[in-house]
Amino acid sequence: MNTIRLLWNTLWRGGAWGLLMGSILGMTYGATFANILVFAGLISQPWGNFKLGDIPAAIFAVLILALLGAIFGGIFGIPTGFAVGVMNGLLFGILTRLFFYPLRDTRIYRRVMALASGLFTAIASWFGFILIWLLYANKEKDTLGAGIVMVTLPAIIAGIAAAFMSRLGTRWYEKESVK
Repeated sequence: MNTIRLLWNTLWRGGAWGLLMGSILGMTYGATFANILVFAGLISQPWGNFKLGDIPAAIFAVLILALLGAIFGGIFGIPTGFAVGVMNGLLFGILTRLFFYPLRDTRIYRRVMALASGLFTAIASWFGFILIWLLYANKEKDTLGAGIVMVTLPAIIAGIAAAFMSRLGTRWYEKESVK
């Protein structure tokens, strides 16, 4: 397999998988995070303030917040997932060409690629999320600390997902290298 074909295949696969995982994870995290905040607010209230008639309104609020959280999670996850996925695909292709051509030890290859993809994605996602936070959020300095904390967990989740998704790329290369 030539270098152009290897890089092209890792590049488009990285972009597609990054877009898919950024969409799914961003929307899921956003919907979950919004409702965790509501639940934390409800727990802090005295229980005597709630009545049986409040249940339909609470269910409606949870659904609306899940929708809004999914939208805002998508605003962060989709562009970051695609951009980081493309860069991760390029990294994948470069590391494969430099250190694993021809492929000799698949076990080491899988582990190295999982580690490289996971670390790179976590770090690059964190910077991507911070950039989007700075573009959309209030420009006050006191919100930056909260933003840094709020984007750390999704960046870690993205890194873990990328480490698992690297198996798809390594399997593809393993199959292609035996042709």
